[in-house]
Amino acid sequence: MHLLSRGLLALLLLVAAPAFAGGDSDWLYRGSDIARDPAWTFGTLPNGVRYAVRQNKLPAGQVSIRVRIAAGSLHEEDRERGWAHLVEHMAFRGSKSFGDREARHTWQKLGASFGSDTNASTSPNRTVYQLDLPKNDRPNLDQSLQVLSEMVDSALFDPAAVEAEKKIVLAEKGRRPELTQKLIETSWPLFYAGLKIADRDTIGTAATLAAATPEGLRAFYERWYRPERTTVIMVGDADPKMMEELIARRFGDWKGTPPAPREPDYGSVRRLDERAKSLSYPGAPHSATAVWVRPYQTLPNTKALEKIDLARSLAARILNRRLEAQARAGAAYVGAAVGESRSANIADMTQLSVSPREGKWREALAETFAIIADGLGQPPSEAEIGRELENLKSGARSAVEGEPTMRTPQRAQQLVAAIDGETIVATAATSLGLIEEFAPQLTPTVIHSAMKELFSGAGPRLALLAPTPIPAADVNAALTAAERAAPAVRQAERKVSFDNLPPLGPPGKLVSRERIEDLGVSMVTFENGSTLLFKQTDFEKGSVQVQLRFGEGITGTSPDAPSFAWLAGLVGPSGLAGLDLDGLERLLTGRRMNLTFGVAEDAFELRGATNGTDLADQLRLLATKLAYPRWDQALFDRAKAAALQSYDLSFASASARASREFAGFTRSGDERWAPVEKAEIAQAGLGQFREYFSPLLSNGPIEAIIVGDVDLETAIAAMQKTIAALPARAPARVAKGARDVAPPPPSPKPKVFTHTGDEDQAYAVIGWNTFGGPARMRERRALALAANIFQVRLFERLREQEGASYSPSTGSSISDELPNWGVFYASSELKPASTDTFFRIAREIVADLAARPAPADEFERAQNPVLSGIERRVKTNAYWMAEMENWSRRPELTERTRTFLSDYKGMTAEEVRRAVAAHVADAGDWSMLVLPAKK
Repeated sequence: MHLLSRGLLALLLLVAAPAFAGGDSDWLYRGSDIARDPAWTFGTLPNGVRYAVRQNKLPAGQVSIRVRIAAGSLHEEDRERGWAHLVEHMAFRGSKSFGDREARHTWQKLGASFGSDTNASTSPNRTVYQLDLPKNDRPNLDQSLQVLSEMVDSALFDPAAVEAEKKIVLAEKGRRPELTQKLIETSWPLFYAGLKIADRDTIGTAATLAAATPEGLRAFYERWYRPERTTVIMVGDADPKMMEELIARRFGDWKGTPPAPREPDYGSVRRLDERAKSLSYPGAPHSATAVWVRPYQTLPNTKALEKIDLARSLAARILNRRLEAQARAGAAYVGAAVGESRSANIADMTQLSVSPREGKWREALAETFAIIADGLGQPPSEAEIGRELENLKSGARSAVEGEPTMRTPQRAQQLVAAIDGETIVATAATSLGLIEEFAPQLTPTVIHSAMKELFSGAGPRLALLAPTPIPAADVNAALTAAERAAPAVRQAERKVSFDNLPPLGPPGKLVSRERIEDLGVSMVTFENGSTLLFKQTDFEKGSVQVQLRFGEGITGTSPDAPSFAWLAGLVGPSGLAGLDLDGLERLLTGRRMNLTFGVAEDAFELRGATNGTDLADQLRLLATKLAYPRWDQALFDRAKAAALQSYDLSFASASARASREFAGFTRSGDERWAPVEKAEIAQAGLGQFREYFSPLLSNGPIEAIIVGDVDLETAIAAMQKTIAALPARAPARVAKGARDVAPPPPSPKPKVFTHTGDEDQAYAVIGWNTFGGPARMRERRALALAANIFQVRLFERLREQEGASYSPSTGSSISDELPNWGVFYASSELKPASTDTFFRIAREIVADLAARPAPADEFERAQNPVLSGIERRVKTNAYWMAEMENWSRRPELTERTRTFLSDYKGMTAEEVRRAVAAHVADAGDWSMLVLPAKK
């Protein structure tokens, strides 16, 4: 479903296109009979560079640029594996007019942050350079296009920079978990036999990366980086005519080095005698992946193709619904799913992924293949097709509503995805129209035919992961047996509506309402003690975010009692009243609503995402969850089994072990943040789960936050019938000593943990204690800005100078609720031999930050991306949802919002230095180290 799968997300604004489009303007739509999106202007320069431009007003003043080169790992010779990605790195290391790192520094001054606003990526078919620029004036756009054009036309390939980037890419390769690498090496040659992709992992090999030379990289660059292989995309708050002119100015005189290369031989699907492989990895859970592979065909993106793809998508969705129903009923697997894709120059493929329960991989294969056999043997029911169509239509209608407020970066990325998938872009209305046009034609017979197509081709080919070796003969025998499994029995259909939910009580009474004019926020209180914090926005048309907050959160629970917060994700799916998860999903068919539960530091949260029409029912859903929670034994058993099976993966790499230990270590081992142990998981029962969460759901006044495209009176009326109709709730209590939490004390020796993965992987963390509590907000912000400067310096020294790390990170985290908890820290994945270097450099940078203000140029490069980021964030629903938390309990928090931008605008380098000197460098540091257990 090429277009429709993206159309549900692609909210395209209809803006009149310029009358002029240079050269070939049909390159995207050629051969398609689907209505074009007139808001885009397409063209081709005389040298072959294709372009697409579009005016888009959101965010105001921003322009997104993408430069796509049709060259990736599939264009490498055997000795060049990994070079496409390495060339991508080299493009940032200097060009004809710009020195090493100058491009990044230029964009940082303009307010673009490295990594999120400026970045690049390489895939099998292409390399894309991206820039989201918070400027829309002609001089800055022209300069940015000059930088980008030189990156793809006149990169320098300085020998010293090449050697530095080779280390960085090898460090990037080293970050990959050992298990992931082994799975690729085992499965790709089996799945993609005969295809070039079988040995074209984008990262390459250690040998080919080490052998890369400036001359070799330049030869690859000159061969594949050519105008006729380039597409420039510009979207944003600028005149399309001006964008066309600037593209022509900066890319128009580029000439490729002759001769033009021929397209690679991408291979062809080869039949195999060997159908299955197994990989053993100590501590890994059993996991099975089966694929059916068909040749990829380049086809025009027509209505006929869209109908075929929609039918295939519906077939897969129906199968996944059946697989999930079986898993919930206590199957031999905890999860299974079917996916289907057409990947350009690779394959048309169907994939079945299975996570067996408790080592029952043979039984799991048999059960999943039995469900597939049923799908192949008999057509689906009208009800199954209708259910999936209703959900698709709901998403498409939401896309149409949100069409006017799609953000510029999303629009740019959407066109990149269209080119990648050899498809087109269309308006959301066009996508919805296609679904409605095709729906009557998607009969059980049509979907049954599509289901058969999914399981045609070369296959099944099976890759099995297990903690201990399994003979290939046993795996092949199990696959053969699974193929002969008798068709499964389908789940009975049932109808569910909101009439099935129990009543909540008479509408609640409104007690008071207050308007915070300068922030555009209303606060409404009700007789039962609940509060509504409301802000109407037009940031996302047709979208309304809802959150209910209650209780004291994890910091209010006892530090001495066992915590079941690790099971918080199970609270929502456990259902409500008399509805299990299946009933809940049926209730929400075709509706724009959902329900999730989370544990925050200061509250427990129920959340939903809806629209103005469905807001009342969304609130009713959340209120019913509070009034009539349900605790599902089958789902609990399934979650417990999954946690036990995946437990050892927390030790399988340096980063996984660091993620497991960080929260507990930085809170001095407090049990509420400490990682859960395997014995605790094994002993956990549904009764304990219920006893832990039931009182947390029932205590504490409710603070409801509603932000989005709906009016206040509609929100109040919905609240009165739902949240305000609940009985008054008892105050939540903070357990004794619950907030006596502090970071670890300074220590010259790191706390050492071990992992069981690659012996070349380590992870290091170093931190300094700061302060906690809600006060001193400007100092908190100064430390946050200091962390940004720390990040840039650490990146440049540890990555670009030492080549010791791919992506070090830094942060400043301060708790509102814990008066003694705040940390300023840095972390990085490294080789074990580089950990001392990391600690030394981090300490040197912090000492310098405390001793001297950052130079003006550096401070500007750190401050401007923060300012532009804030200006974008304040115009999103997500920002206001987070910002308004606790306003009903702590009205003084509104001042934070008022000073957010002004504090950062007025910040000085000296102010940042003082904050680091007073709160970071005033005492020693602590550190944590994850080292390989293997010798």
